Amino acid sequence: MNRQTVAVAPDLEPRAHGADAAMLGARAAYIGGCNSTACTIADREFGVPASGTMAHSWVQMFDSEYEAFATYCRLYPDNPTLLVDTYSVFGSGLPNAIRAFKDVLWPMGLKKCAIRIDSRDIAYLSKKARKMLDDAGFTDAVISASNDLDEYAIENLVMVQNAPYDIFAAGTKLVTAYDCPALGGVFKTKRYNGEPKIKIAEGKTTIPGDTDVVRIIRNGKYDGDVICRAND
Repeated sequence: MNRQTVAVAPDLEPRAHGADAAMLGARAAYIGGCNSTACTIADREFGVPASGTMAHSWVQMFDSEYEAFATYCRLYPDNPTLLVDTYSVFGSGLPNAIRAFKDVLWPMGLKKCAIRIDSRDIAYLSKKARKMLDDAGFTDAVISASNDLDEYAIENLVMVQNAPYDIFAAGTKLVTAYDCPALGGVFKTKRYNGEPKIKIAEGKTTIPGDTDVVRIIRNGKYDGDVICRAND
């Protein structure tokens, strides 16, 4: 298997220590051996090849996951990479991805496609996803891993767990000095065209719609904050 490591450092992502850090981090990663970057401004300024996948927010923009995948395949038919874990990898994500590949790509005579897994037990998920893709006729489909990857996590996935990933997308831990705190902020769609949206994932399920932050004070001291729906 020809595995690749892709440096992912979005140019204005709050996890990087400033916009310049995202750009220069992508450049340094490319010099160090990564294949490409999701930081498009690094492509423009330094010639680092840009590549990337869809985001959870793309999936949440549509009325159905299948519609999101099919639309993405129509827009980027040459090499679509579908993010299959916004809701449920095997309950909906991968079956909808396979359906979109067959409905949109195959009639065009195209078979080049990929999926990305971004949460939960990514080693286990990749093994089951590989079998489902192979059984559906997509033996050449690429599987990409992300979610706070660093060299140790990648080594463990490859050498210990034998996870069948083709691409590793490193982001936060690559573009920051991780002994210095990185802001773990994640962009998720909470409302689209007036309609509340939710992302469902173990330990990561979002609160749909407008939210407020309520500060708890006990005995005159701050005790914590709670995020809740604005109308709660």
